[in-house]
Amino acid sequence: KGVQMQRDVQCCMLYSQGKVRTKDVLRFEVQTEGPDCSIQAIIIYTKKAVKCADPRDRKVKRLLRKLLQRQRTKARRTMWLLPHDNLPVMAEDKKDNWAALNVE
Repeated sequence: KGVQMQRDVQCCMLYSQGKVRTKDVLRFEVQTEGPDCSIQAIIIYTKKAVKCADPRDRKVKRLLRKLLQRQRTKARRTMWLLPHDNLPVMAEDKKDNWAALNVE
């Protein structure tokens, strides 16, 4: 509701009504006002629907803060899963004996 296609561009023409829970949001995009889209909006993709939100609304700003915080927390968590060049690597000294640490 409120999301319409125009010349291969997905645009919010109206703001959606109702609440959106942070945990239901998969991603969001910022829509700017221009020749294709007549209003500024935040396009929120949830598990069940696509919603259009007013970026000036206090509740929408709060939702975006929570989403950005969640994104930063997730980035910090996955950062440790990536290999780092300067971290020590365990080297097998003898069979089943992990005694030596080597920096590659």
